[in-house]
Amino acid sequence: MKVDYIIRNGRVMDPLTGVDEVRDVAVCGSRIVDLGGEIAEPRWAEIDAAGCIVTPGLIDFHTHLYHEGSGICIRPDFMLPYGTTAAVDAGSAGCANMRAFFHTAADPSAVKIKAYMTVFSGGQIDGNIIEDFSPSKFNEALIRRVYEKFPHRILGLKIRISKGVVEDAEPLRATVALADKIGGGMGVCVHTTNSPVPAGEIADMLRPGDVFCHCFQGAGNTIVGSDGKIDPAVLAARERGVIFDAANGRGNFGFKAALAALDAGFLPDIISTDLTNDKFNMPYYCKNLPTLMSKYLAMGLDLMTVLRCVTSAPAKVMGMEGKIGTLKAGAYADIAIFKEKDIRVVHRDFQNDELVSDKLLVPQLTMASGEILYCSNEFYNG
Repeated sequence: MKVDYIIRNGRVMDPLTGVDEVRDVAVCGSRIVDLGGEIAEPRWAEIDAAGCIVTPGLIDFHTHLYHEGSGICIRPDFMLPYGTTAAVDAGSAGCANMRAFFHTAADPSAVKIKAYMTVFSGGQIDGNIIEDFSPSKFNEALIRRVYEKFPHRILGLKIRISKGVVEDAEPLRATVALADKIGGGMGVCVHTTNSPVPAGEIADMLRPGDVFCHCFQGAGNTIVGSDGKIDPAVLAARERGVIFDAANGRGNFGFKAALAALDAGFLPDIISTDLTNDKFNMPYYCKNLPTLMSKYLAMGLDLMTVLRCVTSAPAKVMGMEGKIGTLKAGAYADIAIFKEKDIRVVHRDFQNDELVSDKLLVPQLTMASGEILYCSNEFYNG
């Protein structure tokens, strides 16, 4: 069999297939291929990953990437050196500029990008400009037109339910109703930090496949009651298929809420960064996805569980299960290679409470669609 690359001797971890063993990964063109026991000579290189962990390319499900049109966003390709090969932009653009977002930011990137479209037509323009989520301002006709143009790239509508942004949950109710009216599988992603209503009231409105993001936020109405138990409406929402994304950000995560939820057995479905230009590569709140993953390892999750939250789980919500977020044959050759190192990392939450972790996945190589787009100077030197 002719292949382009063979990655040998690494500990391959793939949550979708359950693989956790030393094995080879072969790449031909843009895809992963099964050698089937055949002896193959790679066209380009044999990569020795001994002592490393080989994973599917990471998927950052909550980011802000409209760098040409918003004051808060980063360039998508900045994430590639950290093993991130796919991402979702969480509402940086609205119906007035969604097409420009795809043309100027998403299309030129090597990162595979889908998006939520905020119901405020102008999107998240700047951190100092508050969106107007009054249902009377929803541009239904244009929202429908843009969604019908990009039905496989737009996952749904985004809205923020926070004090100072909205007074109650009626804009969320209107957003869900609009998504139902437009149909076509349009989802909803709701920002829940410091909500003016209980977390359970928000969860009650959501449908299977909708996303309750910032699920471990610690300001005001959290998913954990004073008795340490998860709000019953939140549990009911999970049972019917609502997705809970930890979407870290800077002010959207609290250790008290997170540790109480984990103690109650409530794990996030997805772990994502909520990267913006004031957090990317900036300690101590987020920095990048591998650094964020180290926080969840320090909070007691095992590595396979954490990997599932940044690979196969978000791939499924993106409608790309089996195509990304996995190392199975036929998937895109989106691959990350890490070394797990003993490195002290300080993590802080919105109240500056701290947790120190002592393990960090340090990126060595990133491949996207069969191309090596990042390689550490210390790795793969022939």
